Amino acid sequence: MKPYDVAAIRARFPSLANTLPDGRPIAFLDGPAGTQVPQSVIDAYSDFFLRANANNGGLFSTSRAQGEVEDAAHRAAEDLLNAPKESVKFGANMSTLNFQLSRSLARELKAGDEVIVTQLDHDANYSPWRLLAEDHGLVLKTIRLNAADGTLDMEHYASLLGPRTKIVATGMSSNALGTINPSKRIVEAAHAVGALTVLDAVCSAPHYPVDVQALDTDFLLCSPYKFYGPHAGLLYGKLPLLERFGRYKVRPAHDLWETGTPAFEAMAGVTAAINHIAWIGAEFGDPADHAPLSGRRGQLRAGLKAITRYETELVRLLLDGVDQISGVQVRGITDRARLNERTSIVSFTMDFATPDEAAEHFGNDGIQVWSGDFYAPNAIDALGLTEKGGVLRTGLMSYNTADEVQRLLASLKALASLKTLAASKS
Repeated sequence: MKPYDVAAIRARFPSLANTLPDGRPIAFLDGPAGTQVPQSVIDAYSDFFLRANANNGGLFSTSRAQGEVEDAAHRAAEDLLNAPKESVKFGANMSTLNFQLSRSLARELKAGDEVIVTQLDHDANYSPWRLLAEDHGLVLKTIRLNAADGTLDMEHYASLLGPRTKIVATGMSSNALGTINPSKRIVEAAHAVGALTVLDAVCSAPHYPVDVQALDTDFLLCSPYKFYGPHAGLLYGKLPLLERFGRYKVRPAHDLWETGTPAFEAMAGVTAAINHIAWIGAEFGDPADHAPLSGRRGQLRAGLKAITRYETELVRLLLDGVDQISGVQVRGITDRARLNERTSIVSFTMDFATPDEAAEHFGNDGIQVWSGDFYAPNAIDALGLTEKGGVLRTGLMSYNTADEVQRLLASLKALASLKTLAASKS
């Protein structure tokens, strides 16, 4: 096994060489909102438009080439999620797919049936079910957030389950705080009362292996633009359930869930992005991490585990540095013995600056981060931070470096000094 070579990984991403107008390098710590893409994804787009730019089903060469692109993308997506053949569908984005899914599942729901969501989720896995409840007279129940460490209250979850529970829709990990939820336990408890499960893996798929068969979830969604690919959405469903609930389509459409003409060029890019992760597994993954999978599925598992190990060390470095800066509070898990319970999304607040002020300061230093609630308003509200502007979020991805973390920490120290000095003069 080769050591993880972040320089070799970065060399595959041309945009990482971008600089500010004054020549200073840009640190892309904004990955949770969308990652940069490797050259192979860019090339896949170009190749599609050059040789396969046609609709599907035509009796001519470019349409046949398009069909090959479409088929390859489905096989790649299935490999990423360790899913059975034909169980992963493409759509415009996760939000649109989840609204489509919720509408489809409503066919078998009755007034008074219950849907469980969480305070921790991105709104794309909250509002579809909230609106469904409003439209069909359902009862929406919400799992509480433990404000101290940003985890779900699993005892509260157990108390919400009952014979009327029909759907449990939860995130696998938080896009706001980085918390990794115990998804397997959540699925098992839901199935014990006969409920269907929907998992949001948007902020999980870039950071650790997602195995739908091991999870035994009924449905799962994720977004390729969060794992080095283009803007698109993926929906996994157990095959009998896809057949049972698929309905809302035009009559000639060849698929029950992929309605209308998809972005075939994006499919080409998704394949390239997934192959990039497999390349990391082949180059820097531990062969033992492939098991029990083989081929590209095994490489993807090994690649994501290598990414997990690398990103965890960046998180440790960031947490250790933030501990040395007075007035900064990390929101979420900070216990170094529990880093396996969080992804590399690290959010914090500052006594000396608002999240927007800090984000602007970092941006001027060439460090790209986000501030606010990141479409997770319930989580931010549960932490009592809505009126304070939310949190400052950093996202450490497989291509980020320890030097970039140190740049962030140096910039944060400078901001603290500036604000302290200004306060002393006022």
